[in-house]
Amino acid sequence: MSLQGRFGGITQGLDLRGEFDGQEFRGRIGSFTGGADIQIVAGEGVILGRVGTFTQGFDLRATIEGHRLLIHLGGVSDGIEAVLEFTAEGASGRYGTFTAGQDITLRHYAGEVRGRTGSFTQGMDFRLELGDVPLPLAAMLLVCTLRVWNEKTP
Repeated sequence: MSLQGRFGGITQGLDLRGEFDGQEFRGRIGSFTGGADIQIVAGEGVILGRVGTFTQGFDLRATIEGHRLLIHLGGVSDGIEAVLEFTAEGASGRYGTFTAGQDITLRHYAGEVRGRTGSFTQGMDFRLELGDVPLPLAAMLLVCTLRVWNEKTP
């Protein structure tokens, strides 16, 4: 039940991989030496987790309301919001604010997700092989990867 994929191209980007046991996802964003561990646990109506270490990283919290995934990454003062609307083909939404954010578009195919964050000229493509990971969890992992990327490349 593993997930693997790439955010970005061959020379610039981050790998994303991990294992999902139906309740908990454990994985890594980035390389062995230059990445961040990720742990996510699905609870009663909420998904909670952590990216990175105790001192260098961020918390995450997500809820599903109908066809909408509401994600908060970070703390109260340094947090970033993302909202994704799901359709039969995939999802689309926004990471960050209207003026200081990025669009997210993803398409769900048999066993994989492909899409883009940002604009046509200043965005990043991504591709994930889902394994048994549900689409909302994969979308949340993508949003976490986007934040890690943004923090690495100011």
